[in-house]
Amino acid sequence: MRFDLSLFQELNQEYAARRSHKPRSNTETAVAQRGLRRAEWLDRKFGLRGKRCLEVGAGRGEVVRAIAEHYGVEVVGVDVEHHAAWDAPQPPEASLLLRDISTGPIADLGRFDLIFSFSVWEHIRRPYEALAAVKQLLAKRGDFYVSANLYRGSQASHRYREVYFPWPHLLFTDEVFEDFYRAKGKPPKRPAWVNRLSAAEYHAYFQALGFSVIDCSYSTLKWDEAFYQRFEDVLGRYPRVDLERDFINAHLRHKPRWRRAAQKLVALEPKIVSVQAERALRLLKRQFRR
Repeated sequence: MRFDLSLFQELNQEYAARRSHKPRSNTETAVAQRGLRRAEWLDRKFGLRGKRCLEVGAGRGEVVRAIAEHYGVEVVGVDVEHHAAWDAPQPPEASLLLRDISTGPIADLGRFDLIFSFSVWEHIRRPYEALAAVKQLLAKRGDFYVSANLYRGSQASHRYREVYFPWPHLLFTDEVFEDFYRAKGKPPKRPAWVNRLSAAEYHAYFQALGFSVIDCSYSTLKWDEAFYQRFEDVLGRYPRVDLERDFINAHLRHKPRWRRAAQKLVALEPKIVSVQAERALRLLKRQFRR
């Protein structure tokens, strides 16, 4: 099978009436409402009152503004791109900064009780370094929440406003994407730049950096078995569980000091019997509890 422009157009026409992803509205009102909903969700999950907050990838700043206006707490938003919405007057508790935390500097930002990021980590070119920066910026008992689009998900091309069928970025080259947009009389586009991290790689990074995963869930889109079977020669190269997952949603904290000490103990004495190990862990917990 030739994965060329002709097949791309054929699939797009076939799926035009039954696209699997409905694009969200980006009007000013819709963006503001989305910011408020996310702020309310963060408050329900973490409690915003009295906390110093940081958003990584603040975009237009709608969540930062909503938190500052409705909860009256200090909140900082960083992004690698300056947005026109930043130029509007902001609440005194809100700060929006042009900053790439993966390359620094970050020392001037201080520590934060809550760090969060929505639909941004997949676009970060140095995701491990950015996670390491969060580790430095997170207060001792702070919470970090990250929701990121996974590369092998069916809509990770981020071109679903014009491309309607699933997994186009796994089936077609960048050049075919460009030809598709040219044929529509539009400037050529490739799939949006997205790092190729899988859920397993995120978890490996969390472990390597010393994060504890408090909870983790995955959002999925409707599975299209017929489409998968049709192109299994290509899609079957990826674990099916990765193709099913759209977003990873992880709540992280610093790994407790007693747990790090316990890991070192086990590494030094792998033959400790279970009773002795349990007693050692209890002692370590008491020693490092604050």
